[in-house]
Amino acid sequence: MNYIVFDIGGTSIKYSIMNKDGDFIESNSIETPEQGQGKTQEILIDIINEFKNKYKIDGVALSVPGGIDEDGYIHFMGQVTDLQDMYLDKYIKEHTGLNSAYDNDVNCVAMAEKYMGNAVDNKNFVCITIGTGIGGGVFINNQLYRGYRGMAGEFGINILDHRLSEVDIIGGKSLSSLGSTYNLIARVNKLKGTNLDGVGVFKLAEDGDEGVKQLIEEFYFSLAIGIFNIVYSFAPEKVLLGGGVSSRDGLIEKIEDKLKLLNKDILKSVKIDVCKFKNDSGKIGALYNYLTKYKLID
Repeated sequence: MNYIVFDIGGTSIKYSIMNKDGDFIESNSIETPEQGQGKTQEILIDIINEFKNKYKIDGVALSVPGGIDEDGYIHFMGQVTDLQDMYLDKYIKEHTGLNSAYDNDVNCVAMAEKYMGNAVDNKNFVCITIGTGIGGGVFINNQLYRGYRGMAGEFGINILDHRLSEVDIIGGKSLSSLGSTYNLIARVNKLKGTNLDGVGVFKLAEDGDEGVKQLIEEFYFSLAIGIFNIVYSFAPEKVLLGGGVSSRDGLIEKIEDKLKLLNKDILKSVKIDVCKFKNDSGKIGALYNYLTKYKLID
């Protein structure tokens, strides 16, 4: 049985043919089109129909950056607004004849970890993805917790610092603003008058730039505060970190050191780890979501 699986983001649409066991048969990507003209859904249909001519496709699984009601209605879609305010499953069925399933992108990361990753044996865990912003997926008693209208896990909106006199700029004190790699890079480039990417930012610190080192330490501390709040809100067995920064050597040790500054005993009750599947997590989790929705696996 073959499935076409999409991971839709604001920059690119990644897609693969996968089998039921999660093996990748063929993969590719395309730039996400400019939004507002309905091109995104047209691209999806074109890709699906193209692969139908090449493989026997049994269904379509998608990871999308948005909020989804229980009946499949997409009420919020972040950067990919073409797909907002629609039932994507009905659209795909009408234009391809195939069943589909989709969920929030970070929920898909969490499902990938539960399916065959670093949370297979955990009943209660949290995934946190760190990138342009910060998102989360929560498993409670072996079940993905979606919350009202599928909006659970929006950890990046959490406020880490506040003053009533600064309420107009309180968004700048959120976990995403203080603890995302995107905003760390922006702060470093502003400080140095450069146009570096993440690799360049960490290279400056490794080369001994004290100002950049301090910004990175504050970045880690902000992440630790966010994780601290999540740990004491959900009492997970494990917190898994994803996103590009999760591949950096020493990340877990840095976070653990900062967590122990907040509470020296916190790591007695929770394990901090990284997500297993890196850039493939969204697609693996989307496939798992499809297989469970249509009762093809337990």
